[in-house]
Amino acid sequence: MKFFRDFYGDYVEDPIRHVRFMKSIRSMLPEEDLFEIFGNGFVAMHERAAERAGKPRWADKAPENVVFLDRWQQLLGDDWLFVHVVRNPLDTLASIAEMGFPVSVPPDLGSRIELYLRYTSAGIEFGEANPERYVRVLYEDLVEAPEATVRAMMEGLGEDLAREQLTFGDVKHQKGLEDPKVTRTTEVHDRSVGRWQSDLASRDAELIADRALPIWRRAGGGAVPS
Repeated sequence: MKFFRDFYGDYVEDPIRHVRFMKSIRSMLPEEDLFEIFGNGFVAMHERAAERAGKPRWADKAPENVVFLDRWQQLLGDDWLFVHVVRNPLDTLASIAEMGFPVSVPPDLGSRIELYLRYTSAGIEFGEANPERYVRVLYEDLVEAPEATVRAMMEGLGEDLAREQLTFGDVKHQKGLEDPKVTRTTEVHDRSVGRWQSDLASRDAELIADRALPIWRRAGGGAVPS
């Protein structure tokens, strides 16, 4: 879900910004009042959906959550955990270039690097301040050793591994806001590891490595797969 992105109008280009609901209601109440009303409703919706599905816990998956962790704290207090998935910047930016995301990702490489730095730094800083509520997963570990990596993640969340987590291809996926590639993916694979070598120009790869590899290493990443 894109609650925070919609609430703050956090889009690169949005031709209908002026008619969006969140834009319109800002003329009616102060931002904090609106956040209290709609933020609590957002949480209540998750809780109601989890209850209807017979689930004791719920999760919200959206990349921009990492830069709104202070707002999650405001809504939930300390009663939540953050799973931070990190991927090496070269492959990350190669993947972004393929998918485009024109509304949420800036078009130029320099701004995309800044986006990677901003998102990764925010997650790391939360983890350093709240280690008991933070679980980090490296993409490269996930595709190299999926069972061990998912098991460790679940242990960090106080849960057991469910076999269905490793056979996601057996479950029908929704269209819409999900990654469109997931509908064509039936198993965990490492074919996108090292993709930057064929997808990025040498000059772009050098710029990304110079600016973003330090924070990748701070996040626990090792040598970039070649």
